[in-house]
Amino acid sequence: MKKTKKQYDNMIKAHIDKKDFVKIKRTVTEGESNISGFILQMSKDFLLIQQEEDFLLNGYCIIRKDHFDAIRCNKFDKAFKRILKAEGVFNSNYGIKDKVRLNDWQTIFNDLKKHDYQVIVECEDLKEPLFIIGPIQKVNTNSVSIQYFDATGLLDKKPTKVQFKDITLVKFDCRYINVFRKYLRTK
Repeated sequence: MKKTKKQYDNMIKAHIDKKDFVKIKRTVTEGESNISGFILQMSKDFLLIQQEEDFLLNGYCIIRKDHFDAIRCNKFDKAFKRILKAEGVFNSNYGIKDKVRLNDWQTIFNDLKKHDYQVIVECEDLKEPLFIIGPIQKVNTNSVSIQYFDATGLLDKKPTKVQFKDITLVKFDCRYINVFRKYLRTK
């Protein structure tokens, strides 16, 4: 039997309250794109997740609530949380220090820009999926402009404009972005 929106919201709220480690199963144009970690916040339309990678809490992502297939919290996920606690990772790194309001994409990007986070923006459902990484330059009513940088740390001269309707995932405050930003350069 398929869960109703209210049942899903109640389940998500319970995972947040219990600080459950979960696996969020997602299907995008190029296949599976699952996320493991802790759901920290939920709004009407969005989830804020603290991501886990190799037994470390590594950054955050925001996804639309209508863009996942299932949330798993089984014995494997409970074992992960137990290990994170035993390693001291959970107690020292769980949570987020800066408030990010999950009202809509415009509010989200304004808050991320205010806190000086650089971002990875993914548009995974397009015919040709987009991956844009860099500092937020401008937030409009229907779009965000990101100054993309390539794998050498070279910033584009012109920002890349992304329509909110195309965005499926936003990542921020992860080690990859935080290290790379120290070495960015312009042409």
